[in-house]
Amino acid sequence: MRCRSLLKTAGKRLIPMWGVAIFMLVAGCSGDDREVAPWPTPAGDASWPTTDWIVQNPVEQGMDESVLSRAKDYAFQPGKNTQGVVVVRRGVLVAEWYGGGADAGSWAASWSVGKSFASALIGIAIGQGIIPGVEVSLAKYFPQWRGTDKAGITLRDVLTMASGLAWVEDYNPAAFGSSDIIRLGLAERDQLAYAANREMARQPGSRFHYSSGDTLLLSGVLEAATGMKAGDFAVQALFSPLGINSVDWWTDASGHTLTYCCVDMTSQDFARFGLLYQRQGYWRNKQVVPAGWVADSTSPSRSFRGYGYQWWLSGRTNRRLPADTFAAVGYDGQYVYVIPSLELVVVRNGRYVKYSGRPVADPSLFARYPAGGLIPNLGTVPPDEWKDTEFLTPIIDSITGG
Repeated sequence: MRCRSLLKTAGKRLIPMWGVAIFMLVAGCSGDDREVAPWPTPAGDASWPTTDWIVQNPVEQGMDESVLSRAKDYAFQPGKNTQGVVVVRRGVLVAEWYGGGADAGSWAASWSVGKSFASALIGIAIGQGIIPGVEVSLAKYFPQWRGTDKAGITLRDVLTMASGLAWVEDYNPAAFGSSDIIRLGLAERDQLAYAANREMARQPGSRFHYSSGDTLLLSGVLEAATGMKAGDFAVQALFSPLGINSVDWWTDASGHTLTYCCVDMTSQDFARFGLLYQRQGYWRNKQVVPAGWVADSTSPSRSFRGYGYQWWLSGRTNRRLPADTFAAVGYDGQYVYVIPSLELVVVRNGRYVKYSGRPVADPSLFARYPAGGLIPNLGTVPPDEWKDTEFLTPIIDSITGG
């Protein structure tokens, strides 16, 4: 009861999702221990998008259209700055809403939704035998760490935000002097080197500590393991199999893929990624991501029950959502929600004006991909507030009759 009260308080204070996780940890909350039902396995005649999605009225997929429309009412209130919402049930597109002159072909931003894509690539590489497993030391991929206290950091530690490396994830412009994420986005041409050079602050695996620097290390792991930039490997192993043909994954000025953020595609294509995970990594006639990896990625980590391998386990920390709900979450209100028990994927993207040049953080990321509406007509604009429960409840109730 105490933890639920704290979550409610955190929501009222508009603490971001990663902040809620830290808030709970400080308070000694362990998350939701509800049983998660086995996921439904896709039937042989399951619906899949090809070039286009199959589009049906929500009623054809067992949904009450009038109840579902309340989610649209919430998402497109003044101040919410919603660009696009896509709702997919059983592999069929049942609702799609856009605002501000956007449409199905509009670019949408990811911010930290990109972390979940990076996790998928690690799972694919492990499945291919390119990476031995999550217990491998990152010193295998960062030779400068060998013989140092960083040699104890495993791939699992990085995937679960528990590397032990010092990092300050503070987006307040006033924190420029102390915030690693602001310095990364404003002043570092080789962002991967910056992340790899952070000092140890605690024992690896001992505590959840949200860090984009941790996820950026996955870029170096993938480069060393595959011999390719992470973005190029993604095109080959992930985007092409899903039929995602128009995508930009930003790099730093040194050419390293920014695995902690910044995958640009349409809202519909974000829904393809969500459907891949809703269906245990399986796509049409191919296992794109190992099913075991999907299960591990969406199971509680050792350091925090509300987080897996770069996925937020929303149903573990919010009793008003189905227990198996998980989500990829990005700054300024980017969401890919997945509820396997309801065969449901929901995407919400905020307003985004894409930079017209190459997707390269040169001279800096925030100059080309600004957050918070800081540069008019460029980058992303946040909602005044966003509550998962208020948005998702009408969608869930349209199925369950709640």
